Amino acid sequence: MHDRIFIGILALVLLGYGLLASPSLAAENRQASYFSLKNLDGGEVSLDQLRGKYLLINFWATWCGPCKVEMPSLQALYTRFKSEKFEVLAISNDMFGEKVVRPYVEANRLDFTVLLDQNLKVSHKYGVVTLPTSFLVDPEGKIIGVLNGAVDWTDPETMLYFESLLKNMPKLAPDQAVTKTSVLLPTPVGGK
Repeated sequence: MHDRIFIGILALVLLGYGLLASPSLAAENRQASYFSLKNLDGGEVSLDQLRGKYLLINFWATWCGPCKVEMPSLQALYTRFKSEKFEVLAISNDMFGEKVVRPYVEANRLDFTVLLDQNLKVSHKYGVVTLPTSFLVDPEGKIIGVLNGAVDWTDPETMLYFESLLKNMPKLAPDQAVTKTSVLLPTPVGGK
């Protein structure tokens, strides 16, 4: 009897820890952590500079196979929806920084904003443990979706989702907040 109670309590503790450790559950519906990182031109880009836009923040690396698989579709999504309302921030976890990231970005003709997180400080702030991991942030800086794993960002349902999201984006006065609290991001490649 005591063994069952102990196993039940242990299961609850482990489940609770798993939920707290999961970026997809722990991060959703909270403010995105502030950061400032260098881009490939050496300029600083901060989260605050992009307030008022939907942001798709993608943590990736040049050595990450699934990251490389999703990059062309992420570029296609960005090309389709880049505007005053939407921005992609690709945060590289490559320890050698610009030396390896710039050639990859140029060879793949990526024109969204690429930031360097060589020491993984921002990745740790966001609880990133697997690559790629993507966060969708609303115009007020609230995380409204998290996705672990590679995605085909050009999937028709995904494209319709972003089209609807951006088309229905509320016109905000500086002191207004977005009320939408939950967004579903696409299913990872190979997952249902």
